[in-house]
Amino acid sequence: ALPLPPRYHASPVLSFVSAIHREVRQQGGRIMRRRLGVLVGFLSVVGIGASAAYYLREPYNPGFLQFPAIAALHVILGAVYLALAPFQFVGRIRCRWLGYHRWAGRLLVAIGLVAGATGIFIAWVIPFSGWWERVVIGFFGGLFLAALGKGFLHIRAGQTALHREWMIRALAIGLGIATTRLIMVPAAFVVFAMAHRRGADPPLEQVAAISVVSFALAFTLHSALAEVWIRRTRKEGAAGSRGGESR
Repeated sequence: ALPLPPRYHASPVLSFVSAIHREVRQQGGRIMRRRLGVLVGFLSVVGIGASAAYYLREPYNPGFLQFPAIAALHVILGAVYLALAPFQFVGRIRCRWLGYHRWAGRLLVAIGLVAGATGIFIAWVIPFSGWWERVVIGFFGGLFLAALGKGFLHIRAGQTALHREWMIRALAIGLGIATTRLIMVPAAFVVFAMAHRRGADPPLEQVAAISVVSFALAFTLHSALAEVWIRRTRKEGAAGSRGGESR
């Protein structure tokens, strides 16, 4: 009998190696999602804590006192958005309680639009950091509102994969406020400590610069990471959408 060609002997080996490779990628994906979930939860808690701190101390921006209703809407609705929006990406909730997912999604779009619009109003009418704050918050606030709007329109059109991508962008920008605090608070602490050693308070311009730089760094980082995640999981998200489960 003639020997089988080498490719027939190698075929089971290649299939086994391919299966192992897929399993490793799947396990790595699960681990990454767990870590991402923990990070999102942590940032949500930080953002909610920052909202609660608004009512525990005098606002750092005196302009908030000129428009208390606008500031309250932004702070309270922003905290509600950060508390509920991450659960929209939990697959088990979507599969078991699809009605809740849809109802909560509509509510969160409305909440996010109001929170984003009031944030832009604050940045433009009573900015703490001047024109640079208007530019940074105006740009990323506009992206946040656009992402919510496009996400809503895509799901109305049945385009679940695109809906998922735009809602990821919106959540990433929304969570940016938490990372802003994680950058700004330590930086401000160092600046104030150095100034107090000299027996004086730091210049207001320096504090304002720390604020706007923190916003810019946080929102840019979150937007970039969102795009990386979207591109990394685009095929999986499309497959999940066809099966009724997007990530």
